[in-house]
Amino acid sequence: MGNKRKSKKGQSLKWLILLFIVGLVGAGAAYYVLFTGNTAATDDEYFYIRTDDSYAQVKRNLTYLGIVKNENTFDLVAEQMNLPNTYKAGRYKIEKGLSNVDLVRIIRSGQWEKSVVNLKIEMTRDEILNAISKALQADKEEVEEAMNGAWVKENGFTEENKWVVFLPDQYYFNWAITGDKAIKRFLDEYNKFWTKSRLDKAKNQGVTSKEACILASIVDGEAIHISEMPIIAGLYLNRLKRGVLLQADPTVLYVVGREGRRRVLYKDLKTDDPYNTYKNQGLPPGPIFLADKRAIDAVIAPTNHNYIFMCAKPDGSYYHNFTSSASQHNRNAVAYRRSLDRKGVRR
Repeated sequence: MGNKRKSKKGQSLKWLILLFIVGLVGAGAAYYVLFTGNTAATDDEYFYIRTDDSYAQVKRNLTYLGIVKNENTFDLVAEQMNLPNTYKAGRYKIEKGLSNVDLVRIIRSGQWEKSVVNLKIEMTRDEILNAISKALQADKEEVEEAMNGAWVKENGFTEENKWVVFLPDQYYFNWAITGDKAIKRFLDEYNKFWTKSRLDKAKNQGVTSKEACILASIVDGEAIHISEMPIIAGLYLNRLKRGVLLQADPTVLYVVGREGRRRVLYKDLKTDDPYNTYKNQGLPPGPIFLADKRAIDAVIAPTNHNYIFMCAKPDGSYYHNFTSSASQHNRNAVAYRRSLDRKGVRR
């Protein structure tokens, strides 16, 4: 009986040892699948998931680009963590040596890297579209289509003045944002900028927020020195209130083209175009480019004076002579034109 008991105990011990070994192997396999590094550095700086990518496409891209080294172990973890139904579109920074669990967590929780849309002062409309489409998933055509959406009329804009929604700044986005959502974001930022205080100031000057932005683009085009912006803004507001043509050279250059131009010619002033303020009363229908925010603030809080004429000084300082006298303005203009002639500036 004693030998039989010893034999049973020996068999039990063997089974326990075997189960322990199997457990260790299983634990080791589980650890390998879950926590061993399984990513390689990407050739590109980022891994992109589009809003229209299926999970199958996401997985194919991970393996095709060589980011996931062992597809089978990644599949096991991804399925268990429900990644096929929870992955988030965006631009991801994938580091070398991430475990399957870490990689799934990053994509599932949407830990994407922000994309920056950098809008600069005096950008043209085409440059704005290029800046947006270059930084985001939405291409230029999609952004252009979004610019023609229902939001234009719903928010009281026209096809021309809708461009005032863009303000110079750095904007942070999820790379995978769609064109229409991107434009909505710019509209939201525009509305945030136009606080009650700013709206009240604009009303005191007799302009709407949209008109203030249009005039600011002209002020920005005239002012090389920020200190002159409130003076120039006051001058144009005086003209608007008196019903005098703005006669703003930047609007003419917008029509004929600014590149390479240092001088506005008489023939330019005769160009038929809604933006030519030498021929059309009041403000142009839209901004001539992206206005400096300081120019907008100058329009709604201008210097109080009676100037209605200005002309660049002939000394090359890019400052202006201001006056309320037509005869004095004519003398200033002659002096400036002569300075251009002496420098050989013909256009």
